[in-house]
Amino acid sequence: MKILDVITEDLSDQKNLFVNIVSKFLPIAVKYIELKDLPRIVWQINVHSDDQPTFGKYMKEENTLYVAVSNRHPNDVLRTLAHELVHYKQDIENKLTSTSGDTGSDIENEAHAIAGIVMRHFNKKYPQFLKSKPLVFESLSQKL
Repeated sequence: MKILDVITEDLSDQKNLFVNIVSKFLPIAVKYIELKDLPRIVWQINVHSDDQPTFGKYMKEENTLYVAVSNRHPNDVLRTLAHELVHYKQDIENKLTSTSGDTGSDIENEAHAIAGIVMRHFNKKYPQFLKSKPLVFESLSQKL
């Protein structure tokens, strides 16, 4: 998936910045998570979950990641994206079970750890994005 496949034509300055950041982030995430392809990514104001409050979730049945973006620092959004991409990889490797998302599970802890590693590589290469301001979107199309 190309970053341009997930954006709209009329981009605000914040959307332009976010697209720029994500376009630099995805190759790093793909490399360190060792992905051959990407699932569908849906950017949302908030991610709704019946289980617990969350900033992101991977829906195995849909092969889709949902990531909340509004009122969050771009690096926090990227960490969530990396975490959910790890779950996607775990799914490809048939590691996910009904309890994989439980707090403290080996699967959940692996996603936290690898997302942290990805973020360290990204921040080392692009430290300027640490100075970004939180993203504030009033609404998003299905394709950010």
